Amino acid sequence: MKKFAPAFALVLLALAALALGGYLGWHKFRSPGAVPNATITQLELPDIDKNLRNGKEWLGKVVVVNHWATWCPPCREEIPLLIETQRRLGEQGVQVVGIAHDLLDDARAFSDGIGINYPSLVAIVGGGEIMRQQGNRGGGALPFTAFFDRQGNLVDARLGQLSQSELNQAIAPLL
Repeated sequence: MKKFAPAFALVLLALAALALGGYLGWHKFRSPGAVPNATITQLELPDIDKNLRNGKEWLGKVVVVNHWATWCPPCREEIPLLIETQRRLGEQGVQVVGIAHDLLDDARAFSDGIGINYPSLVAIVGGGEIMRQQGNRGGGALPFTAFFDRQGNLVDARLGQLSQSELNQAIAPLL
C-alpha cells in the first residue's frame, strides 16, 4: 500500500485541481455579470417586420433583453416563460425584448408560431458584439438574458436558461 501512496496522492491532487477549475469555469460562464456603462440606448436592430428599433423607446421601463435562436433548444423552452412574464408584468413597467441570433424568416416564423407578445429583434450580424456589451463572456453562448433598470443601465446578466424564480429574482429589485 505504501508504494501506491504517492500515485494516489497525485491522483487526488489532480482531481481536486480539475474540480476547482471546473467550478471556476462554470461560475464564470454561468454568471457573466454586467459591463460598466452599458445601456439599453446602445441597442439598435431591426425587428422581425424589418422596422429599425432603438432601446431609447424603452427608457422608463425595466427591460429584459433575451438573446435566443430557433436552433437553440433551451432558448425555445425559455420563451413561453418570457411570454408569460410580459403578460403578467407589462402593466408594471416591465418590457421583454427578444433578440434572435438567426435568419429573419426563421425568427419571424417561430415568433408568429409561438405567439411572442414582445418586440422581437434580429441580429443577423454583430450579435456577438451586442452580447459582449451586455456582459456575455461565454463566447456568444445562448440563451443569454440582460436586465436593464428604468434609467436604461445594465444591472445584471445571466447566461443559460432561466427558471421562473431566477427571472423573478432578477426583475423584483428593479420594479
